Amino acid sequence: MRSLLTFFLCFSFAAATTPLAAQYPQPLDNAVYADAQDNVFLRDEITYVTVTMAPADLQFLLANRQTDEYKDCSVHIVNSMIDETYDNVGIRPRGNSGRDAKKNPWKLSFHEFMPGRRFHGLKKMNLGGDAPDPTISRSSTMFDSFRAMGVPASRTHHVWLVINDGLDVEGLFVHLEQVDEIFVDAWFGNNDGALYKCRIRSQPANLTFQAPGFPATYAAIDAYEEKILGGDYLLLAEFINFINNSGGTTFANEIGDWINVDGFLRAQAGDVIAGQWDGMWIGGNNYYLYQNTETGLIEYIPWDLDHSFGMDYLFFPILGNFGTNFATKPYQDWGNRGFGMPGNAPPPLIERLLDIASYDDVLKGYCREGAEGAFHPSTSFARIDQLKTMLAPFAFTGSFHNGSMDNGYDNGDFLAGYDFPGSYSAFTNPGTWGLKAFITERREFIASHYPVPTEGPRVSINEVCANNSNTISDEAGEFDDWVELYNGEDVAVDLSGWFMSDRPGDAREWQFPAGTTIPAKGHLLVWCDNDLLQGPLHTSFKLTSNGEGVHLWMPASFGHIQADSLLFPALSADESFGRFPDGTPVLEGFLVPTPVQTNEQGGLALRLSGNCPGEVSLHVGAATPGGVVVFLGAAGPGSFAIPNGYPCAGLMVSLDSVTAMVAGQVNADSNGYASLTSNTPASFCGTIMIQALDVSSCTITSVVGL
Repeated sequence: MRSLLTFFLCFSFAAATTPLAAQYPQPLDNAVYADAQDNVFLRDEITYVTVTMAPADLQFLLANRQTDEYKDCSVHIVNSMIDETYDNVGIRPRGNSGRDAKKNPWKLSFHEFMPGRRFHGLKKMNLGGDAPDPTISRSSTMFDSFRAMGVPASRTHHVWLVINDGLDVEGLFVHLEQVDEIFVDAWFGNNDGALYKCRIRSQPANLTFQAPGFPATYAAIDAYEEKILGGDYLLLAEFINFINNSGGTTFANEIGDWINVDGFLRAQAGDVIAGQWDGMWIGGNNYYLYQNTETGLIEYIPWDLDHSFGMDYLFFPILGNFGTNFATKPYQDWGNRGFGMPGNAPPPLIERLLDIASYDDVLKGYCREGAEGAFHPSTSFARIDQLKTMLAPFAFTGSFHNGSMDNGYDNGDFLAGYDFPGSYSAFTNPGTWGLKAFITERREFIASHYPVPTEGPRVSINEVCANNSNTISDEAGEFDDWVELYNGEDVAVDLSGWFMSDRPGDAREWQFPAGTTIPAKGHLLVWCDNDLLQGPLHTSFKLTSNGEGVHLWMPASFGHIQADSLLFPALSADESFGRFPDGTPVLEGFLVPTPVQTNEQGGLALRLSGNCPGEVSLHVGAATPGGVVVFLGAAGPGSFAIPNGYPCAGLMVSLDSVTAMVAGQVNADSNGYASLTSNTPASFCGTIMIQALDVSSCTITSVVGL
């Protein structure tokens, strides 16, 4: 029998870290967005799209791939929810370099010949061939991960497209949601701002200044196209002028008044994690900028993400950007060998942001946290495996079969492409990595090689009550919505000049008054009632019980940096939502709210956050304040009595007695909270069980599995 005092060597004592704080939740409360979600973007099945058009028109489009001229067609769309036919639909090729592929992408426009018509809220369908990707899964996986990071990003699903008799076009495509006034209205709640589509045409869309810098200057550059306001380039011209020509102090102080910096850096981190080289940073390509008229800030929206997760070109180099192992691309070297700027320089917006240490820290943090969250194997592999099973009968069949596809791909390449190559292969064009193999290697490289950012004060949004009917009243005796903050530091934190907002990206909506402090390991209640006259801790905004987000921002001296964020679901009367235990990443709903108290429920409890393999944190709440908490581990459940001579001898634990061991011990803080963080190997995943023991009271938690 192993000794109870044997330690897991992989465990190291460290404070638990807060995971990537979200920004935008997927806007399923928008009726138009929800209609498409329920009827169009069905992720667990193939949708069948049959296009019927004049044979001569099809041959014209195939022979003239660069045309933007729409031809008339009829479209029949069938899935488990709909069986619908639309006449007088426009069809044309779409994309940039993809138009030259054998499996070129297509665009269907439901309103081209019938203005105002929508297909379950959608004006268009973008059907991507994803010709370079043998798995036809990278684009969907990338967009899924972006949305999980709180980045506004398009939805995708897979369709079986047949045009006429299928001899020329029959195969598996990816439907990519159009970014237009419908998209921005769903995500941002408005659609009356300028929307710029930015991509390589005659030059990259790298936001460099072009003399004389007038709106007409950029209207004449085909890299930028305004999509909503009929060609208004004033905002773009002013933004580019500010990026390139403002002084250093002015840029640092005011860039957050121009763009949602946190959201922009979050999206760039996604590109870095996934090796997505066809976006703004390396390519000056494939993104949108939207003027959010509610906040006045520009929002960054990613687009066309299939060149990711190890996709590279060796034999067909794009201006020298080839032969790159993106799985081991270091942080400092990420933008090198880019083709969107002369001399491999980063675009001016990225270069100037990262010259500011606090923003550089934000990007470092999001790279590490995203790799352990939205892009982690335990998060992404289940969906990838589902895609492989669903797509296998269709991939590289139809008119794109038996090696007739781009790169000679066939169904065998599809089946192998998720895991092969299992390491970087400079001579596998253009795959160079298997999809899952890349994600595994990239996460491990970032965890072991990427710089650790400097952390700010650990103040978190701890609990939210958006439907306070009878829980607690404010100074005026009113039952208003409230937000509770928690200070995880051992010293008091001065919140003077901090900000809070219910609008993503708005770092300056409501400011904490001078002199506001939150005690060490303590709580602070803020009333969200849009009534500034009732007291210093009454905000300029209210919450909605239908669910939204609350965002905490550092003071202006730190830049426009988000300290924490909490997205909460719809809440019933006197129900709250928050972190359990206090300040941890684990989120739960509370039927009994605990304003200005620890979020304890039912006594001693153990929660787990993070992903195995990788960094995993164990959290215990309601332990004896200042007492010792021991984390016990075993290879499985069982029944084991702690031997004589040890604390709590005779106590039965629910672990296998043969392998029970101490994983570590820590002292609970004054609120009875204790945590332990470790880097866990793959061999532990799904095999190790953990219980926590409060030595002072000899009580034990339930079992949690890694």
